[in-house]
Amino acid sequence: MKKIGILYSKSTAYTAELGLHIAQLWGEGIEYVDIDTARLEDVLRYDGLILGTPTYFNGELPSVWDEFLPELEGEDLSGKKVAIYGTGDEVASPVSFADGVGLLAEYFTELGATIIGRTSTAGYTYEQSIAESEGSFLGLIIDWVNHPDLTDKRLKDWVKQIKKEFAAK
Repeated sequence: MKKIGILYSKSTAYTAELGLHIAQLWGEGIEYVDIDTARLEDVLRYDGLILGTPTYFNGELPSVWDEFLPELEGEDLSGKKVAIYGTGDEVASPVSFADGVGLLAEYFTELGATIIGRTSTAGYTYEQSIAESEGSFLGLIIDWVNHPDLTDKRLKDWVKQIKKEFAAK
């Protein structure tokens, strides 16, 4: 069985809550790493990663990710699979909806990682998002504010999907 790490910050409430829910749905074989104290070794020791992030301000990552990502500069993450989940508010941020997911996907792709866990954009209304590529999201997007009733189903479906994608060769 592949070793999977889930990285998010406990200081971002919704993202942390989603991370806990993902870990519960996953069951055994997943380990939590607090991005607030993470180091390069915490990324390298896993076969696959699940990354969680909100989107702040005008489509930015929270500072905790900005502080951590430079640790990865120059690393070759080829062969590592990465799934990303994030939160966003399509009404309050229609031009930067869930951009944090897109920023992480771009960064990890540049390091050679393979992004898995794409999801449909159907049911969301926004103007633009760098989390969208080729007609789908680069991960799971949860809008607690405007779609709270869809959160559980989206989480369950996504965890089932990424378990298969992590297991595939």
